[in-house]
Amino acid sequence: MLWLHQSALYLHIVAGVLALAVFWVPALSKKGALNHKRFGRVFAIIMYTVGWSGVIMASLDLWRPLITHPVTATSTPEAMAAVSTGIRSTATFLLSLSILVLATTRHGWLVIQHKEDRSILRRPLHVALCLALLTAGFTLLLIGGRRGDILMLIFGALETWLALGFLRYSFKADLAHPREWWVEHPGALIASGIGAYTAFFVVGAAGLLGPLLSEDSFAGLGVVFWVAPGIIGGVAIARLSRKYRRRFSADPR
Repeated sequence: MLWLHQSALYLHIVAGVLALAVFWVPALSKKGALNHKRFGRVFAIIMYTVGWSGVIMASLDLWRPLITHPVTATSTPEAMAAVSTGIRSTATFLLSLSILVLATTRHGWLVIQHKEDRSILRRPLHVALCLALLTAGFTLLLIGGRRGDILMLIFGALETWLALGFLRYSFKADLAHPREWWVEHPGALIASGIGAYTAFFVVGAAGLLGPLLSEDSFAGLGVVFWVAPGIIGGVAIARLSRKYRRRFSADPR
């Protein structure tokens, strides 16, 4: 089990670093251009790798935390219980991010591939993924509310909002305008980027900045790193959606 967890971790790290770089090529290139399409496809494949490797790691951590993260044989039962609780708490958050990455990547990809035809979005696999994201969002909201954890509250709200939006888009009777898929596509993939950057900062910032800062300084700075992608990405999605809705409302072609 440990070898599977470690293999998934290394794959997750490599794919995650690639995703952070590749994300900006389709994001900044002209929509519909060759580079946008080509690198958009590459980004989607990388993000599926990030998402599924994250699901494997988080699931193993939730199931057997002390096997995936061995502790010394001399640890007391109380210390082992505390370690297990901490590992499972982190795994719950990272599992929700992995589901976020999978759902947003798949939704954004299917939307642009099928445009006005939303029948594929109503198939059981995609609906189940959206419901998994909704469940993850509710779970983070409950845990965050109980603990007063701002990170979980922000991402619980974001995941719930995205999941409900995906389901509404998939099942509503009519599109608001013929090119509403154009609005839906970038919003979903920006959300996928949010998941990638947040996972990087949650895991990577601790390793890179932790040794350089005092514990109190890192704790305060860590919160900024962790919530910034969600806030910035959420604002970007809202503004981009509003921009395109206005454009297409004026030009209904």
